[in-house]
Amino acid sequence: MDPYLDTIPDERGEEIRKLVRERDGSDGGGRPKKRPEDDLDKYDRERLQKGLRYINGAAKRKITPRTQEFLKLHKDAYKAALHGGAPEEASLVQAMDQVYYSAAFYLKPRSSEEHEHLMHYVKLRRLELLANYGDYLEQELQCIRADLKAAATGAGSVVRDAALELGSRKTWLTIADELAGANMSDLRKHVYIACGVLNIDPNHMLWLIKEWAEKNRIFHNQIRQNISNCHWGRLAEQVCRDLQELLDVAPDPDTAANYKKVLLTIQNEYFDVISRDDPQHWFSNEKARKLTEENMAREKKRAQK
Repeated sequence: MDPYLDTIPDERGEEIRKLVRERDGSDGGGRPKKRPEDDLDKYDRERLQKGLRYINGAAKRKITPRTQEFLKLHKDAYKAALHGGAPEEASLVQAMDQVYYSAAFYLKPRSSEEHEHLMHYVKLRRLELLANYGDYLEQELQCIRADLKAAATGAGSVVRDAALELGSRKTWLTIADELAGANMSDLRKHVYIACGVLNIDPNHMLWLIKEWAEKNRIFHNQIRQNISNCHWGRLAEQVCRDLQELLDVAPDPDTAANYKKVLLTIQNEYFDVISRDDPQHWFSNEKARKLTEENMAREKKRAQK
């Protein structure tokens, strides 16, 4: 009897048995799948090298983000065991082999709902990075722009042209859009010239520009645009929905708590709230009403021109 199978509910028994057959079968090349060793002494250098090659191959397959993260840790454990040789390092490899050997049970999404949660996790982690570090991306780009302007003083026309194309007359969002367009070769050339002068990696600068634009689009369009256009109903619906779904999609309670603080700050800044769970009972406060009046005055002034 398999002690693991004994814990599986009857209604899922056949499903699990199928996964066991897949797990214990052979890979696409007819070779037995890598099994954990039952004895730590068997994890000699040759076995560790074989295991590392197996993990490297597994990581190249189409797998879930959760499995990818696990395989990174698994790979690190193998490397540490190869370089260290201590028994406790081999025992970690053995333990992780046992987990990956049973991966069919909990490292793969078992339903469309679980797959959706995994995708929410990846998306939220992406947004978390953009939210936390997006402003620092812009700071680095502004430093590059200032350094390039200084370097162009007294330099040749090629450097001056690069400084002009990447200068403040264009926003970084505009530059990102141009780099993503069909006629981006000239602008890309200016980026490489600028990076050569400043001795920085052009691929890093291109990433900075793209990542900053992504951050600006996401957070500007979804939050700031609603605020600048005084669309308080839309803002209330979005913030309320995000608050309600936060615990479902946050990777951990601390992340959820941090996001909750941000969302509640926005809520308190623009709304008087009667019922936190119903955006229909989020009423624009004095600050929001003042912004609406100012926005209407600007619109009226533009219409009169």
